[in-house]
Amino acid sequence: MKLIKAVRGTKDIYGSDADKYNYIVNTAQKLFEDYGYTMIKTPIFEETDLFKRGIGEGTDVVEKEMYTFTDRGERSITLRPEGTAAVVRCFLENKIYAQEDISRFYYAGSMFRYERPQAGRQREFNQIGVEVLGESSPILDAEVIAMGYTLLEKLGITDLAVNINSVGGKDSRMKYRKTLLSYLEPKKEELCDDCRMRIEKNPLRVLDCKNEKCKELTIDAPIITDSLNEEEKVHYETVKKYLDIFGVKYIEDPKLVRGLDYYSSTVYEIITNKLGSQGTVLGGGRYDNLLKQLGDKDIPAFGFAAGVERVMMLLGDNYPKNTPDLYIAWLGENTRDFAFKIAQDLRVSGLKVIIDYNGKGMKSHMKKADKIQAKNVLIIGEDEMDKGVVLLKDFVNRTQEELTVEQLKEKLL
Repeated sequence: MKLIKAVRGTKDIYGSDADKYNYIVNTAQKLFEDYGYTMIKTPIFEETDLFKRGIGEGTDVVEKEMYTFTDRGERSITLRPEGTAAVVRCFLENKIYAQEDISRFYYAGSMFRYERPQAGRQREFNQIGVEVLGESSPILDAEVIAMGYTLLEKLGITDLAVNINSVGGKDSRMKYRKTLLSYLEPKKEELCDDCRMRIEKNPLRVLDCKNEKCKELTIDAPIITDSLNEEEKVHYETVKKYLDIFGVKYIEDPKLVRGLDYYSSTVYEIITNKLGSQGTVLGGGRYDNLLKQLGDKDIPAFGFAAGVERVMMLLGDNYPKNTPDLYIAWLGENTRDFAFKIAQDLRVSGLKVIIDYNGKGMKSHMKKADKIQAKNVLIIGEDEMDKGVVLLKDFVNRTQEELTVEQLKEKLL
């Protein structure tokens, strides 16, 4: 019988990868809640139109990468390719804007895009992200960027660069679009097939192309910040001012536009050179027009998302291991009940305890304790049980002592 394997582009997370995943998500949750964010969980699939209208029909995500199917009710359904559109849908549908002036949400979960699988990029991948709805201040932009950078610092990830840009509002982009088209049209035939189509639908996306030839052809392209109006320029300058105040070093990248159409004003990416071509670890920006597109509400918003798998790759061995506090070695059938009672008491008290169900010799117990990297080993033999004591071996400091059960609890808890 043929063994059924995971579908190409998906990956099981277990063992040390599961430890890394939990460490990243738990660290993010703690940090986000310190900033006043609350958790939001949206469905893993939505109506396809949500992403077509939200992300943009001219984007690679919508045109090439979405997992879309017709369900039994003849509805077009799509597995979510990103988190923002679903959060906005929830915000509008549940009229959260009527309940609070500013909403701060964080999320973690699976996203789906049909891409060529490679290191750090799977067809099912995990993201952590934040969305702030109801605030237009440029100080918020800088604060959220700083929070994302702080998260990566807390995880021990270094050698990062923060790239920022402003893509302006609708009128500024239309003005820039004309300027950019004048520059691109004479080079159109030299661009890749995708970029020739992008010129028709959204020429700004040409600047985001990863094709080396297209990068060369756009090296002298006009700069979008030259098309910003005065208010947008002031907003961008204030973002930079507060990044300085928050101690975040940044690089201005005039070619940075991000891959989704809903962005306006501030956009940014935090990148590393340690992941090859998949260098973006975290990215986002302002999307003040998205709520207008999806719900006819003039509500400003800002957010980011980070790829968990890419962060896992950067962690290496720099993460807390999920190792047991105690391994219990019981010797002889008569000690089994006594050993399991102690295990239960210690687990209820909050300790991580491993105990085998079947008896084995001392040598086998020590090999098992060493393999699972237990911090301590509790040895229970018949002599110890008769005396009402246990033998505690400290595997870290290589010491051992005889204790009563009460003394054991006091020492370990």
